[in-house]
Amino acid sequence: MKILKIFAFTSLLSVSLFSAEFISYDEFSKKLKDEAKKSGMMATTEEVKDALKAKDWAVVDVRTMEEWAGAAIKGSFRVGREAPEKALENIVLDDDDNFVKDKLVVVCNTASRAAIEAQAFKQMGFTTVKIYEINKWIDECNPVVTKYTSGDYKGGTKTKFGNYYAEHCKK
Repeated sequence: MKILKIFAFTSLLSVSLFSAEFISYDEFSKKLKDEAKKSGMMATTEEVKDALKAKDWAVVDVRTMEEWAGAAIKGSFRVGREAPEKALENIVLDDDDNFVKDKLVVVCNTASRAAIEAQAFKQMGFTTVKIYEINKWIDECNPVVTKYTSGDYKGGTKTKFGNYYAEHCKK
């Protein structure tokens, strides 16, 4: 009985020690975003536009398929969160596994997931990794593309594709 109490106490103690070291997702992503801002690794909208045109940059989106379908930056690549490292291979490497794009802008809604994924991408050998939030892109009246369609009339067989803007940008 005494051994059981000692075991229970040590288990409780070790759990409390580990939980004291645990950092929540919100705290962790906020810390990484703050570090990115201080170090200049938070991309500006102009840097994203330049990266979309540059040969040595890739703009990759780590959001879910549903988020991507709702709004994406034209010219960016979706790598998702399931296995972004594998998806990147098709975008940034040539047939001989050499980098053709060694710089990344990682996009998600608020840059939280981007900040976390950027850590892994840095360790993969990218020379520059910046993070960006698509909400900023939209708020600054830049167009997004969507996989969803909208009919021109109620009978609805004709669909529209192209660039879409936030409602506040239409004024």
